Amino acid sequence: MQQTLFEARDAPAVTVYTDGGCDPNPGPGGWAAILDYGDHEVVLRGNAPDSTNNRMEIEAATSALAYLLGRHGRCHVELYTDSRYLRQGITGWIDDWFARGWVTKAGAPVKNQDAWRRLYELSHMHAVSWHWLRGHAGDPLNERADWLARAARRRLGTTTAPGTTPAEAAPREPSVPTVELSIGVSCIGSRGPGAWAVVMRDGEARTLMQGSNRDTTSNALYLEAATESLRAVDNRRPATVYAPSLYLVSGANEWVSGWQRNGWRTKSGSEVKNREAWEALLRAAAPHAVSWKLVQESGGDDDVSEARRIAGREAARLAG
Repeated sequence: MQQTLFEARDAPAVTVYTDGGCDPNPGPGGWAAILDYGDHEVVLRGNAPDSTNNRMEIEAATSALAYLLGRHGRCHVELYTDSRYLRQGITGWIDDWFARGWVTKAGAPVKNQDAWRRLYELSHMHAVSWHWLRGHAGDPLNERADWLARAARRRLGTTTAPGTTPAEAAPREPSVPTVELSIGVSCIGSRGPGAWAVVMRDGEARTLMQGSNRDTTSNALYLEAATESLRAVDNRRPATVYAPSLYLVSGANEWVSGWQRNGWRTKSGSEVKNREAWEALLRAAAPHAVSWKLVQESGGDDDVSEARRIAGREAARLAG
């Protein structure tokens, strides 16, 4: 089913692979979404302590479309899932559910109605082609999505609350706690490939974000990680960013204001490197009160060290 509710030739084209599941079902669940832009990718994942396979599948697709809407606006999306329930529901059943007021032909309330409603709304904000593929049949991105979803579910063994996605966070009062973003990056050589990861903590909820690029630098990865994670935070939420990068933290705390006053030139008069990335970061940070904290990687079980390990594994995979 191809939805063509808007015409936008220059809209970004993104390939998305999603997966989700519980063990047992119902029970603790995890989901994951891989967003492939061609030259780089973003990985989203989260979990829930009490869910179902079907609900986690919907959650993965919803999270991907919500992220794209917040990051890029409307997109052309090719979405791949091994869930017949998800694909059949969104391409074959959902219009009838909507027309009947979210009840089945038998007059019973649609299961997972709240999740389907969110997905229905988001799907109409993009042009989405929904594809079903057989799971565990050797497709590399489907296999990765499955592994990431299971890893997200296993994280419930060390956390007490569900992972969540920014698009689904409930409206909050102005006095809400600060969102904590812990960044780790890894870059192979001076020009990549490289990867970044961010552990996001919102109260007791925990979400992991990842991204990668084959042609990049460590500094660019830190900027990308900070930008993407701040874009994922609800508007007007305060945020604290933890990173072992003097370039990112001092740049955000001290240098960038001077660069702007000097027309994006350094004190020596040279052009500021990564200017577009810095400008994107400033736009992402604008809706928030952001605190930038320089930390060291301990190599232990803190969030920054975990993010660095995740980024390191992904960079090594890309380097092959």
